[in-house]
Amino acid sequence: MKDSKCKTLALVISSLRMGGAERVASLVANEFANQYRILLFLWNDEERFYPLDSSVEVQIISAKKRGVFGNIQRIFNLWRAFKTERVNLSISFIHQTNVLTILASKMAGIPCIATEHSVFNALESKIWQTLRYWTYPLASCITTLTKQDLKHYCFVKNVYVLPNPVEIECHHSLMRTEEIESYKPYILSAGRMITSKGFNELIEAFRIFSTQFPQYSLLLAGDGIQRQALEEQAKGLKCKFLGKIESLAPYYANADFFALASHREALSNVLIESLLCGTPVVSYDCPYGPREIITWDCTKRNGILVEMNENRVESLASALAKMSQEREDYAKNTSVIQEHFSYKVVLEKWKTLIHQFI
Repeated sequence: MKDSKCKTLALVISSLRMGGAERVASLVANEFANQYRILLFLWNDEERFYPLDSSVEVQIISAKKRGVFGNIQRIFNLWRAFKTERVNLSISFIHQTNVLTILASKMAGIPCIATEHSVFNALESKIWQTLRYWTYPLASCITTLTKQDLKHYCFVKNVYVLPNPVEIECHHSLMRTEEIESYKPYILSAGRMITSKGFNELIEAFRIFSTQFPQYSLLLAGDGIQRQALEEQAKGLKCKFLGKIESLAPYYANADFFALASHREALSNVLIESLLCGTPVVSYDCPYGPREIITWDCTKRNGILVEMNENRVESLASALAKMSQEREDYAKNTSVIQEHFSYKVVLEKWKTLIHQFI
């Protein structure tokens, strides 16, 4: 049993459904569960995808009303919970939840770390943009995922670059299954099947690529509102839809390379995971993450960045072809990623940050 004098750390996120911020919230909760009393506040606990340590206490902050009144209700419910549970520090995830948590923390008189997990310009609502400008300076600090996105937060004094902690274990010898072997050679991609992820463009690039390299398959992991349309688009191609996969490690480890066609990526966990598994990557040079993961240094090239112009689909197809022919040259540099994005490196940064406020 934990010491009753142990500090209480509250993590606030809308849910633990499949997603990058949700994964980080679960990792941080689990990592610090032995050091602090961890309270995880969710708006709802439906479709939980990520596992939690048994000592993490989950509380649902519900709101009977919708819209503005529902959010006001959540602020007051959070404030009451912070006071009742004697929370010492709150950490929030994603812009809208950040706004509500900052206000509740201010009312409770506790420090708040608000973490951004998408690019600054991804927030389209004028109301939420205004609320962000009003509330973010009230937080103890704001974190963003990339150096490129940092420039948008000049209105905040305490802002830090803090990449996602990515934890994945790839033991190649233990990850060969009959099913995976049947797909080889293959290109892997993963993510939510929504417009901004560009799966439709990746499929078209793969169609072009397949005319020259018919032996390859394209494996797509994930789900979303566009999945049915994408399956229709991919008919006639060697394209396999895997659905939601709890651990992509064996798929990364056995892929020839990973491909990403997102139009924006705050950082991109999947690119990092692939490289941590020794698998090189091809990605659009979208704002902002891929550029900070894929190195331009010709002596340390771990992947290919594709310019996002009007001919990007054809350029992506060419990059797939280039990678298939020069894969080994890129694969030997994948370990470079450990220096900046390995789980241990990033968790040390989290520990340092938390210790400033608790």
